[in-house]
Amino acid sequence: MRHLHISTIIGSTVDQETQIALIKKTGFDGFFTSFDGTEPIDSWAKAARKNHLTFETVHGPFADANRMWEDGEQGDQYLAFLEGTIDVCSRIEVDKYILHVTVGNTAPPVSPQGLERFRQLCDHAKSQGVSVCFENLEPLPHLEAVMDFITDPYHGFCWDIGHNACYSPHINMLDKYGPRLKCLHIHDNRGVTRPGDIDYRDDLHLLPFDGILDWQWFAGRLRAWKYDGPITLEVSCLGSAGYQIMTAEEYLAEAYKRAQMLRDLIDCGSPQPC
Repeated sequence: MRHLHISTIIGSTVDQETQIALIKKTGFDGFFTSFDGTEPIDSWAKAARKNHLTFETVHGPFADANRMWEDGEQGDQYLAFLEGTIDVCSRIEVDKYILHVTVGNTAPPVSPQGLERFRQLCDHAKSQGVSVCFENLEPLPHLEAVMDFITDPYHGFCWDIGHNACYSPHINMLDKYGPRLKCLHIHDNRGVTRPGDIDYRDDLHLLPFDGILDWQWFAGRLRAWKYDGPITLEVSCLGSAGYQIMTAEEYLAEAYKRAQMLRDLIDCGSPQPC
């Protein structure tokens, strides 16, 4: 049966090791975390092994993502920093690394120097046994430029369905990059609530079925592309007052129910078990 994975809970005050144990207790098969280069990720990997969970991916840092496009030494230093975080992935035996190519609504223009840095990063990652999975964000031209430039099938695409709905609903990201799909980020939101003013405020990371996304369509697209990887939620307890009164265990239990419903939609065409 297709595995169900989840991020550690965005915004939770419960420490990661405790969350990992709860993720296992709830019934999930795996998880992923963000990593900014400073956290005790080796301890998280140890907790994954202890709990017999798959550590599916590491989400690379993104606060300074635009530096990859900047001229000069600062961009080169940021490339070296990202290479170091990929080395950590290799050390803890996580073979997929999620990467944003920009941050925010504006970024330095696409440039040959920036594209070359992404090529160097991908070459380094491949040498370490790590696939770089580029994630869709705001509708800037940078992702398309990188995906066109990095053609090695070892690397690929992370489809963030929530981002697609609240940042770029006019673009069918899976039709663009379906052949290169390697992993998913699944969450819900209320779409673009301020047309012409697209930004992070609409990126709520709600549990599936708590927003406006068309999950039948989503499931159908994954069936059409014959995606056979895990169903991976990326969710936050900050998007709803109802979530904030739940314990972490209660929240994860509800998330697991939603993930099961999605699995049934994808595999059976109905939110009921096959």
